[in-house]
Amino acid sequence: MAQDKCAMKVNTDSLILGSWVNPNGAKSVLDIGTGTGILALMMAQKTDDAADIQAIEVDESAAQQARDNAEMSKWSKRISVHHQALEVYKPKAKFDIIISNPPYFEHSNKPTNAFASQSDARHSARQTGLLSPTALFQFAANNVSAGGSLYCVYPYQRMAEIEQAALAFNLFVTSCLVVKHDSKSDPYLCVYRFQAQRANDEDSESVAEFEEKYPTLTIRDHNSEYSSAFKVLCRPFYLKF
Repeated sequence: MAQDKCAMKVNTDSLILGSWVNPNGAKSVLDIGTGTGILALMMAQKTDDAADIQAIEVDESAAQQARDNAEMSKWSKRISVHHQALEVYKPKAKFDIIISNPPYFEHSNKPTNAFASQSDARHSARQTGLLSPTALFQFAANNVSAGGSLYCVYPYQRMAEIEQAALAFNLFVTSCLVVKHDSKSDPYLCVYRFQAQRANDEDSESVAEFEEKYPTLTIRDHNSEYSSAFKVLCRPFYLKF
């Protein structure tokens, strides 16, 4: 897969997210902020031939690269890439799955030169300004089909904030995978599945109740090799597994 025109390259977070998705017969998928197109391609691989995959990307060079990658794949007829910002994107129908590996780095509150050397494209790809959690959840709430799902990732440290932001749009966590780099490190990522539910659902569970059920994925074992759990999850997308 080509990625030379993209500010953000293919990364482990996206591979975990795409591998973890349960398509459950989805016929329509939207990848928001597709970058290289990796998640759109993974969704094409995981769904049947009748599923339509749409992808949007605000950066023109990245959108063209995602389009090129899709055209070189065997799913080219099922993937459409649009160079468009989320706030102006007007889909014709709702989606069974909306998926996104959104930018989630906040601007630093301390003096730093860390962001000064970033290209404008990489800065946009990493910072929340162009796709805030609120914008993502609001769009998903309006554009996910009945029974459909929003899949996304956010830092573990922002768990309470993210889940409360989703609740504001009546999106509830129905499953979550907590990710650690290795057995000695603290969790760094939450991989979410959100779905819309009525506020008065008797069987809806609180955030605290869900937190007790979150499984954990450790990427590397004590030998710094990929863990067996990581291999099982991502095997369909890693040739070396």
